[in-house]
Amino acid sequence: MKIALLYGSSTGRTRAAAERIRHELASRLAEQGDENPGTAVCLDVKQAGTDGFVDADLLIVGASTWSVGELQEDWERLFPQLANVDLSGRRVALFGLGDQRNYRDTFVDAMGILHDTLCAQGAQVDVGHCSTDGYGFRESRAVRDGRFCGLALDDDNQPELTASRIRCWCDQLCAELAKRRERAA
Repeated sequence: MKIALLYGSSTGRTRAAAERIRHELASRLAEQGDENPGTAVCLDVKQAGTDGFVDADLLIVGASTWSVGELQEDWERLFPQLANVDLSGRRVALFGLGDQRNYRDTFVDAMGILHDTLCAQGAQVDVGHCSTDGYGFRESRAVRDGRFCGLALDDDNQPELTASRIRCWCDQLCAELAKRRERAA
């Protein structure tokens, strides 16, 4: 399975999360007998631009939320160009970083913004949705039907949970993708 992780990172935290996700997924795929688990690649949106939306079986998109519910600067620059990217039928999973204590009303909003934009371009953002349990926020544009539209991470207030959340999310993604492959067969 070919996986591309496209992220924007100002402080390095989103990049580190993307690398951790890549490593965890490669391990899971190898355990499942994937013949080429090393095909998961991380791409910084600052360098990759819209070319980062490469042909992959799964595109994982990550962003941190800045200021009061805004996109990270590299995503902000790329955002207008996303209107020209056709993602029809492309399977996408999301992850986002935020601060649930100091930005209780905009926690991981960037993930929600990207969700809406990618869906408008035809992407299928239908895997990797996560429970909101264990978080202490009031509002988030990333919540859909009572769940996050992807993996929410808070390295400011819950850094000790990041590794286990990523492991569980990668297990969940692999299970969801396996079910979809079975149904398609």
